[in-house]
Amino acid sequence: MLCTTIPELSRILQALLIEDADRIGQESGFIQRQRKLRGGSYIQSLIFGWQANPQASLEELCQSAAVCGVRISPQGLQDRLNSSQSAEFVRRMLEQSLTYLVIGEAEPITWLGRFKGVYIQDSTTIQLPLSLADTWRASGNQNSQGAGLKVHTVFNYHDGRLQLHLAQAIAHDCSLQTVALPSGSLRLADVGYFKVKVFETLNQRSVWWLTRLPAHTGIWQSDRVVNVATWLAQKCPSDTLDVWVELSAQRFPCRLIAQRVPADVAAKRREQVRQDATRRSHNVRPETLALCDWTVIVTNLPAELLSPPEALILLRLRWQIELLFKLWKHTLAVDASRSQQPWQILTEVFAKLLLAVIQHWFVLLGCWGELDRSLVKAAMTLRKHAFHLATVLAHSPLLINALLTILPSLTRCLIRKRKARPATFQILERAYP
Repeated sequence: MLCTTIPELSRILQALLIEDADRIGQESGFIQRQRKLRGGSYIQSLIFGWQANPQASLEELCQSAAVCGVRISPQGLQDRLNSSQSAEFVRRMLEQSLTYLVIGEAEPITWLGRFKGVYIQDSTTIQLPLSLADTWRASGNQNSQGAGLKVHTVFNYHDGRLQLHLAQAIAHDCSLQTVALPSGSLRLADVGYFKVKVFETLNQRSVWWLTRLPAHTGIWQSDRVVNVATWLAQKCPSDTLDVWVELSAQRFPCRLIAQRVPADVAAKRREQVRQDATRRSHNVRPETLALCDWTVIVTNLPAELLSPPEALILLRLRWQIELLFKLWKHTLAVDASRSQQPWQILTEVFAKLLLAVIQHWFVLLGCWGELDRSLVKAAMTLRKHAFHLATVLAHSPLLINALLTILPSLTRCLIRKRKARPATFQILERAYP
């Protein structure tokens, strides 16, 4: 599939932030009569204001509005921000952004090209004010109610395509996961998404999958299920294992790859398990501690398509979605607000998620073809151009020229090579120089 061109991105930005915004502003009930503050000027003020400064004050957002052609007081802007109609309008804008297809230049590692996409799935949770718990519930315990938003994300590492799904924080990851993936693609997900029925569905769709094996999952042996840590102690006197097995009482066939980890790594894992159990008020199972000595992967990929070293690299590749979440929270401040007003906070969360999508489009066309790209450096570079983009948004030739100038500069936003803890791109380069 051909990557998106800069003129095409220019048309998408204008369609979303001008035409769609004006229409959705009225449909959502946020804009009830014709005025200078339209849906487009409102969403542009928020997007470019928070891009320039993720912790922008109301005064700074008013300055952003002035750049977008609207004069408004801080109090007037706050009145609009702190309304359920504002939150609903911006939420619909976020959903509308996900209907546009923006594709970046495919990453250059040729061995990933054997898959029709590498789809990484995970979710991140954003805490919300307690008064929003009726809509965005975070806990089922009546004695400890909370509010939160879960952002389930499907991220195609190959060409950068991004899908988001919003849910209540109480929703379990398994219920949110996506199985409608292209035949021949690869799906990577953490143990929170582990479910045999899902793997059966992926097999039926001819989708490859790879994941860590949870400590509670057993291996079928003879006429019973044996805990995986016990099974490894019996079957693997060495440090590595690559064998086909049957999982649990369902006797689900898959390939198991196990690699013993160094003692210091196992010790750190056990400490993390204990800390997590304390935080959740759970008891630690002995088999969970025993499995800390191993990295255990299960997959439906045969040996002729994937070697054990490649499987370990793919497992590490899943961490790229965690870096995406870190970018959203630390650099774009999606989960931070200067306000104490519930609807204003919710509006800000949705607006910054919309900003994350738009900024991701810029990265796709600017530096996605660079394996050592730095998303944080790219975000910091784009921050400097926020008001420039706001001023030229409505003028196609000027917007195209601005994008042609700004986006190529992102190719200089690179990660430095590290000796002690090599970055993922270094590991990929070493495996396939």
